[in-house]
Amino acid sequence: MSTINVLIAVDALGAATSGKLQDNVYLIDTNKHAGSGHEGQAELYTACKSTNQGGDTIVWSVTPVDPGSDVSIKSFTGQMISNKKLLPASNPNGSWSGALAPNLNAGNIQYSVVLNIDGKPMTFDPFLKVSN
Repeated sequence: MSTINVLIAVDALGAATSGKLQDNVYLIDTNKHAGSGHEGQAELYTACKSTNQGGDTIVWSVTPVDPGSDVSIKSFTGQMISNKKLLPASNPNGSWSGALAPNLNAGNIQYSVVLNIDGKPMTFDPFLKVSN
């Protein structure tokens, strides 16, 4: 199975000022033309596979647009977690990663990323676009 990296770029000042992370977060992944959608927006649809042999591994990392801001991934919530379709864990370098469960049905899985922005938790909701 493949490893797909997802980069979360955050305008921390914009999010803190407006109180709306969804309008100040930009996601891209390493799929290139492999089916991901809405790159550069908050609701990225990351194309990934789940087969009887296992699922792709997703690695999330975050960076502030302004290097003076403190941004980190705090946790994940949503359908992806509650239905145990992918359970990410933190890595020593600050990224988070996890593998899709095997034999998932094709379709979209919503999840929420909770970021700490200068010590304040804020959330946005992208998707995994699962195929077999």
